Amino acid sequence: MDELVFARESSWFPSVIRQDGELRIHLIGGADALHDPRTFTFPIEAAHLTVIRTSLARHLLLYCALTPLANAAGIGGPLDERAAIALLDPILLSTDDEVDQFFWKNRWDKRLLVAHGANIHLLKRVQLVAALRHATPHSDWSRVHKYLGR
Repeated sequence: MDELVFARESSWFPSVIRQDGELRIHLIGGADALHDPRTFTFPIEAAHLTVIRTSLARHLLLYCALTPLANAAGIGGPLDERAAIALLDPILLSTDDEVDQFFWKNRWDKRLLVAHGANIHLLKRVQLVAALRHATPHSDWSRVHKYLGR
């Protein structure tokens, strides 16, 4: 039986569970053939959990980097667990500048950060940690529609 270790109020945020004694990210993303959300898990370390608990910005950045992996899994494929694990240290344990450099080089879902209140000007310059200083745990997708001009 899985034990919930940490979750934000929104069920869409990746949460942390303990499964068979191991800490794991529990991610909801993509959809199956019946359009139901898919779920994935992969292992993390206690240091990752500490940052997820204490930093909404880092948690959001992990979420926006994991979203493309969940989408790439399609309706029935597995999550690229090696790629997901490879995101953990650069996003959760690096300096702010290193995190920004990491996102210059990798795919991420900008809309998610906009929905959570990212500063658009800093976001465009890929100063992501600074852009999320006033982020909220609740998304407002009208911000994204405004940002996209819809």
